[in-house]
Amino acid sequence: MEQEVRKASDFGRDFALRAAAISMGFVFFMGGWRRFINVPAKHDITSPASLANKLVEAAPGSPIESWIHWILNSPFLTEWSIYLMSTAEVVVGLSLMLGLFTRATAVGSAMLNVALMIIFGWMGYECLDEWTMAALGFAISVSVMIHGPSLYSVDNWLKRDDFARLFARNVSIALTVVSVVFTVGFYSYFFGILELHKRTSVKSYHISALAVPGKPDQARLYVDAGPSSAAAYVRSITYRMRNGATVVEPAARIAVVKSHFEPWAHHSGSVTDGVMKLRLGAMVDIRIPAGAQSAVIDIIDNKNPEVSFDTKR
Repeated sequence: MEQEVRKASDFGRDFALRAAAISMGFVFFMGGWRRFINVPAKHDITSPASLANKLVEAAPGSPIESWIHWILNSPFLTEWSIYLMSTAEVVVGLSLMLGLFTRATAVGSAMLNVALMIIFGWMGYECLDEWTMAALGFAISVSVMIHGPSLYSVDNWLKRDDFARLFARNVSIALTVVSVVFTVGFYSYFFGILELHKRTSVKSYHISALAVPGKPDQARLYVDAGPSSAAAYVRSITYRMRNGATVVEPAARIAVVKSHFEPWAHHSGSVTDGVMKLRLGAMVDIRIPAGAQSAVIDIIDNKNPEVSFDTKR
């Protein structure tokens, strides 16, 4: 009787992990399939629909913000990064569903989920879906990695379990601890635990003014916080000069020199109906008046951010 109970328990665990692996694999496979087949424009870096626009929006709150900007500044790297991500999703997803090279595929799945959590996890400030899906996917990947091939898998049919020797008891315990610490740690980093702090503004946009290398008469407006569902609409910029005077420039008179990350920034810096549109993650270089020390940016239905410029201008 005890042996039958144990067999039933083993079957249940095997079957549950197989179902989890198939589900995780389906999510990844369809993510890649959607870009290759259903919406190929997501791979077209000349299109605003490119997946690169998600990277533009995700950069401000990501701990690897500078790396994302480095990639976005190179169309070649951006294009191949997107293709590599989609290809990895298809290969990993299909392998998880089939149960082929199970442990190796689970490692790849864990890496994909970690990448998603690091890049997009902070966007859970709008809806926790981004973070939750990556965190659950990471936990499933580690479980499959430790357990290995389950029932009704190609590996089980072929009677193979590659890399099984690498996942001894101590390694399995370490992976479990790392999984828990990583998930809880990143949740605390992005959102807090005892107190929900959210690293990035939920309700209002924030704009910083960065220096433009070699261009003392310019400033780079960077939308580094705010919701991704709309845009910051700027009515005017009021400059405070070193001599105490103020200069007001309505949106139509703001001299835009360059909008970075186009067309993925959705033509940020363009003016329509007297307001300038700036999407989350956009960087727009503008020309500023000589002697400008700081400025207040008037944004519709938003707290007006104050920025400072290099006092050596």
